[in-house]
Amino acid sequence: MDHSTFSIGDSSVQKFLDVAYDQRWELLKPTIVHIYMQEKNKIARLAERMKGEYSFDAQVHQYRYHFKKWGIKKRITTKEKGAVISALGKRRLKDGASTSDAVLDQGGFEKAVDKTQLKRHINQTIRQSGPLTWTPGLFLRHDLPYDALSSNTSHSQSSPSNDNPATPGYLTINSPQAAASPSESRNAMSPTMQLVERKVLLDRAELLLGGREQDLMAILGEDEKRSVITWLHDFWIFSFMTTKYWGRGPKTWTRSLIESISLPRDSALSDDQSEPVGDKLILSTPTQHCRWAIHSRSRGYVEKEQHPKSNDQSGRQFDINDDSTWKKWPKSRNPQKITTVLSLPPYLATNIIPSPRSLATIISYGFHQNIFTAVQVEDIPLAADSILKTVDKFPGKLQAECLGFAIMSRNRNAISSIINDLSTSDLRKGVSSTYPFHLAAKFLDGAKTCCLVMEQLIFELRLFNSIDDNYIDNYGCTVLDTLFVTILRSHSTVSPQTLSDAFIGHARYPGQEVDPCGRWDADSPCVRHLYASGRPTIPHGWKHIFCHTSVQAICHCIFAMFFPSSRPDINTPSGLFGKQCRHCGLELKVKPLHALVLTAFYLANNGMPGETLFGMVACLVCLLTYRADPCATAEYSIPALLGYGSADECQHSAMNAAELASRIPSEIVGSWSPEIILGWKLFTAILEQDIRMRREKHAAPQFGNIAPGHALIPRFTWPCGHRIHSYEAENRREIVYCGNRQLGRIWAMIQAELLSYRRLSEQSPWLSPGFEMEMLLDGLENESLDEISVGTWNVFETLGAHSTCGHFYAMKHMSYARMEEACTGYHSNLDDRKRATFVAALDWDW
Repeated sequence: MDHSTFSIGDSSVQKFLDVAYDQRWELLKPTIVHIYMQEKNKIARLAERMKGEYSFDAQVHQYRYHFKKWGIKKRITTKEKGAVISALGKRRLKDGASTSDAVLDQGGFEKAVDKTQLKRHINQTIRQSGPLTWTPGLFLRHDLPYDALSSNTSHSQSSPSNDNPATPGYLTINSPQAAASPSESRNAMSPTMQLVERKVLLDRAELLLGGREQDLMAILGEDEKRSVITWLHDFWIFSFMTTKYWGRGPKTWTRSLIESISLPRDSALSDDQSEPVGDKLILSTPTQHCRWAIHSRSRGYVEKEQHPKSNDQSGRQFDINDDSTWKKWPKSRNPQKITTVLSLPPYLATNIIPSPRSLATIISYGFHQNIFTAVQVEDIPLAADSILKTVDKFPGKLQAECLGFAIMSRNRNAISSIINDLSTSDLRKGVSSTYPFHLAAKFLDGAKTCCLVMEQLIFELRLFNSIDDNYIDNYGCTVLDTLFVTILRSHSTVSPQTLSDAFIGHARYPGQEVDPCGRWDADSPCVRHLYASGRPTIPHGWKHIFCHTSVQAICHCIFAMFFPSSRPDINTPSGLFGKQCRHCGLELKVKPLHALVLTAFYLANNGMPGETLFGMVACLVCLLTYRADPCATAEYSIPALLGYGSADECQHSAMNAAELASRIPSEIVGSWSPEIILGWKLFTAILEQDIRMRREKHAAPQFGNIAPGHALIPRFTWPCGHRIHSYEAENRREIVYCGNRQLGRIWAMIQAELLSYRRLSEQSPWLSPGFEMEMLLDGLENESLDEISVGTWNVFETLGAHSTCGHFYAMKHMSYARMEEACTGYHSNLDDRKRATFVAALDWDW
């Protein structure tokens, strides 16, 4: 007897009465499933029919047991509904896509999706999901266009290289043909499919707003990824340029205006190359000539006029391609309502907008009107309307996002305006999530603002978001670490993952769009064409050595960070160069000066041609002056750093920064250029001499008043008569170290060098003829700097009068001097007005 043949509705169907009862379950399974699923009988009715029609007597609980065993159920689980929605969502824009295309496999039997159940589930999920929210910093990350991001080898959070997850094996989707356009497909959708699409788009919007870009990219198709990434990047460059030029020039930045200035088609090729080479274009490259900022005598936080006022009558013609001709916006005497000026949607009209020309207002307007991109709103595979409403619902968070763009674009007027408009709650919560001080260190601009953005943030956020409270970011890096990263990012070939395990998977540095010595910016045509060509990183050929402009900006930021009362602890452990012992598992973490030594090592090993390490010497002396502890020790291992750590034994030991430098293998040091070797010798000699001096003074009984936590740093030792020490005493704060006359002399000489010299041509030396590092090294080793320094500075006649701690007596600023205060005569070559920007420094009322 062939028991496998069976046909429902056939009067001659087999009842398998001659088969044992337990075996009849499998033989009667098709009949049981058909009556239960296809004829939609309840289990009790199923039991009655099976008993009456097939002489099969079973209890309700027995049917339930076997249905569970077979995987048979009438209701679709939440997991299955989610899979159906996801699978249909991928195919929603294809012609004729329908819920009827989805079939579930249940124990070998196909089950169509119940539309009523699916609709009920979607509506209930949307109701229960609650309102969307977002965290400031979301839009600050999308600086790369699609082609550049696609070619980025890293698997960073926004990488579009993730594969779409496979549809579960129990679900089959009968795919229809592709539609002609998304709008045509939407018009042809059934009500259920429209609901499915809404759910899919809302889920995707939630992933984006929640900062889960990687998860979002994993579920998008290639065309969808391109649309989303292009839309986000276009909004990034719109926000950057709107913020950078806020207060002058064009008031509304449209896509065509942005592209005409930052992405002109006629500047893609180099002047000497008009044809493609192979399959790549030879792009224009920036100049190797630095720009620089000069601190003027003006008081306050207002830059010296660099642009014509709104009522300027000089006759200069407005040129859209020359921002120096752009007039400042006139002050509005009769502010109008935002809805009158910008015609925003009704639900936005109730939001607080402090001024019709506030930065947040302009950016919100552009966001709503989609004026910044060619991607149409209906083609964005996200719930764009919900994203807009969510952003509008939290105006304080939008302000915090705008503050991030203001920091990145270095618009100090915009920074002040936004901080003044933010509430106390937003200052405490929203702003901190963007890590403003780290942003300022990443987007450092020594050519136009120098340290002033950092100084301004420290001053204006001191009450509710001080640098002391926000000194460490989500990667465990301090603001000082970020300055070290900026040095290596801009002046070496070192990759990010070399610096910290937290950067593994990052092939590019944040902030690389801005050159600290002013040779390119995020909206420069060379950068935008580079990214448009699919190249995500700044070419090594664009970089040059750690130059005076960058060195000055870094040192001035150190002043700004560690002078005020809200300053962080300068000896906070570093988040860079961390390793782990392969034998005992100990985390090997370094102190700030150890991190500086390793930064100098990588700059020496991977720096650009012509590097001298003068900048690292300057940073070292600056940090020592501001009480970085050279005697502090840390457990570390050179073998672990260089990649040959052993699992058989511990290779780490406690060492100070000078001991760490001395353990760099001699064969590596010997491979460097003579200029770098000289700079390294001077760098290590300064460390060793300062440690020796501090230990000698610590051993002397008259210097027994020791700072808590800094056993080798005397308190108020060797007072030199500079008024900064009177300020310290009055405020009971230790700011500068004044116990090493040799160190102070070097610091004074470094400041004079930075204030008076720049490399004006590619044939000029990077250091002035008056700054001879070999003579400095010899003077330091022979303790004769007092004599040598005068001879060294004959080119500049002589240094200005300065204290034991290296501060000039004539200085007006609390921390850094101007050229005329550092030198008795005027011997500067910084007066090239085309390359120099005059900025105001805050005069300190001693």
